[in-house]
Amino acid sequence: MKKIPAGKRVVNTGVNALAREVGLSPNTISKKMKAGQTPEQIRRDAARRQGRPPSSSHGRTKTREGPSEYELVIQGRERLNALDEMKFRRAKALAERQEIENALRRGELMPVAYVRRWGAQFLTDGRDTLLAGPSELADTLAAETDPLKVAEILRAWLERAMGKFHQIERLWGATEEEQVA
Repeated sequence: MKKIPAGKRVVNTGVNALAREVGLSPNTISKKMKAGQTPEQIRRDAARRQGRPPSSSHGRTKTREGPSEYELVIQGRERLNALDEMKFRRAKALAERQEIENALRRGELMPVAYVRRWGAQFLTDGRDTLLAGPSELADTLAAETDPLKVAEILRAWLERAMGKFHQIERLWGATEEEQVA
């Protein structure tokens, strides 16, 4: 934004434009606007005091075509506000993007494709371990006649197979509260 030179006074361009349009001083216009009057009301009051017919809608007189100087100033300000909002949204998006890139560099984030590939491989390995159980245990269990010994062999194999799935809890660092949820 431009700096205002020392000793210079900033005036409201919209107020000045309306003042020139209706033939009143900028101070009078400012006071009326602070009192809550709209530009249309100020135009009607000025026209009544000057003895001329009130202007048509939106401050346009019958002899004049197009928007008034005041309306053009307001439209310009609205465009500037919209431009400022766009610049703010862009700056915010760039800052968020930079934060994500920094988190990736620090190792706080992983790409989604990597996590998906790793998860699919983890589940495939677990499934393969579970499906290999019957062929691994068939000969051992066929030779065993003691039911307690069979149960012990099955329990040991299941604990080994389930150990792979418990590795994920250690990997992610899940706490007791997170595991319950």
